[in-house]
Amino acid sequence: MLAKAALFLLSALWVLLCMRFYTVIDRENVMQRRLIAIGAGLGAGLIYVLGSMIITLLNTPLPSEQQQEMNQAQDVRVLGK
Repeated sequence: MLAKAALFLLSALWVLLCMRFYTVIDRENVMQRRLIAIGAGLGAGLIYVLGSMIITLLNTPLPSEQQQEMNQAQDVRVLGK
C-alpha cells in the first residue's frame, strides 16, 4: 500500500514540475504551453503504469517458492467413490 502511495506521489510531483514550466512559458506561446500540459498528463500516466508493473514484478514469488507450493499440493490425497 505504501508503494502505491509513493507511486501516486511521484506522478503528482511530475505534474507539478511540468506545471511549473507551464507557468514560466509566456502566454503568447500557446502551442508550447499545450505541449507541456499534454506531456505532464502523459508522463504522469506513464510513470504510474510502469511503476505499477514494476511493483507487481517485485511482489511476485520466486520460482523456488512456487515449486514448494506445488509439492505441498501434491501431498494432498483425494479418495474416490
